[in-house]
Amino acid sequence: GGQVFPEGRILRGATSTYYPDKSMDRMFDAQAAQPTVFLPTDWLLVGHVDETVSFFKASSARGWGMMINDAPLAKQILQQHKAAGHGAVMMFAGMYDYSNNPARVSVTDTLDDTDLMNTNAWAAVEVSAQLTQLKQVTGITDAEVVKIPFLWDEAYGYAVAYVPGMINGIMLTGNHFGSPDPHGPVIQGKDVFKSYVEDALADTNVTVHWVEDWYLYHILDGEVHCGSNTKRVVPATHRWWEGDL
Repeated sequence: GGQVFPEGRILRGATSTYYPDKSMDRMFDAQAAQPTVFLPTDWLLVGHVDETVSFFKASSARGWGMMINDAPLAKQILQQHKAAGHGAVMMFAGMYDYSNNPARVSVTDTLDDTDLMNTNAWAAVEVSAQLTQLKQVTGITDAEVVKIPFLWDEAYGYAVAYVPGMINGIMLTGNHFGSPDPHGPVIQGKDVFKSYVEDALADTNVTVHWVEDWYLYHILDGEVHCGSNTKRVVPATHRWWEGDL
C-alpha cells in the first residue's frame, strides 16, 4: 500500500491457542516503529515462523531477500533422482531416530509413503498462504524469493520437519548462513538437498555452512535456530526513536 517501514517489521507466528505475554504485545505496539506481521503457524507442531521462512541481506533496492520452504520441490528432486535410477539410495544414512532405530529410508520408499506425501501436500498449501501474505504486506516478488526444498512429517495432527528444516538456521555477519545438515540422499558424492540449496543461494552471495543438529535438536522437533543466537551491531548514531514514525 505504499507504506514505508524504515525500521523493518516484526514477524511472528500466530495460533488460536497460544500467544506471548500481552505486555510484550503492548510494548511492541507502543514503540510504533515496527508494526507486527503475524503469519499463521497453527498448523506447525512447534508453531514458529523460523520453521518456514528466513531472510538475508541483498544488494537490491529492497535490501533483503527471503528463503521459504518448498515441499513440492523436495518431492520433485527425489522423483528426478529416482527416475535416473537412484531410487535405492538412502536418506538419513547412518542416523538414528528418537527411539534409537535406524532412520535410513530409500528415495523410493519415501516417495511411496502416501501419508508422508499427503502431509507435504497439506504443508505446501499452508506455506503458499504464508508466501501470499508476505508478498501482500512487503511487496516482495518471486525473483527475490529462494525456495528451500525439504519435506514435512505429521505428528499429533501438526506438521514437523521430516528432513532437517534447512530454513531453520541462523544468519551471521557477512551473509553466512548456518543451516541444518539435511542428511539427504548422496548421489555421485553429493547430498542432493545441499547441492540444490548451495546453487540456489549462489547468486545471493549467501554462503551456507552445514551444521550437524540431528541428535541435539532435529529428533527433538527443533533445528539450529532453536539453539543459537548472535549479537547484532546496532549503529550508535541511529536514534530510531527520534525519527518520524
